Amino acid sequence: MVLIILLPVVAAINLVACFFFWRRKRPLAKTKQSDPSYFADEEDNGSVDSMLIDISTLRVATWDFADSNKLGDGGFGAVYKGILPDGDEIAVKRLSKSSTQGVEELKNELSLVAKLRHKNLVTLLGVCLEQQERLLVYEC
Repeated sequence: MVLIILLPVVAAINLVACFFFWRRKRPLAKTKQSDPSYFADEEDNGSVDSMLIDISTLRVATWDFADSNKLGDGGFGAVYKGILPDGDEIAVKRLSKSSTQGVEELKNELSLVAKLRHKNLVTLLGVCLEQQERLLVYEC
């Protein structure tokens, strides 16, 4: 009876100890803000004006936001796949009209996101703020 209780307790203690030893020996990843792979160059102004994309270009690329090109829906709106005239594949996030985020807040956020560079983040290529639309264009 004692063995039935003691064996799982000892096994659990061993697992916890192994986890802590593994965690101590594993090097922690450190993010360096000076690392160019994380942030764009300071010379790159990253202004929203330089990232503006015409809505007609995005309508053609996504076949006027056809349901057949819809990749999915998220908390901020729908995402559509598209192909630009030069052949580049893009993902267009169409922000929901019910979103409470204003254009100025969106521009501030975009100027920050445009400067981020990381291997696990998709690159923001541009934005469209025409005809009451708020569209974010990412590379695929």
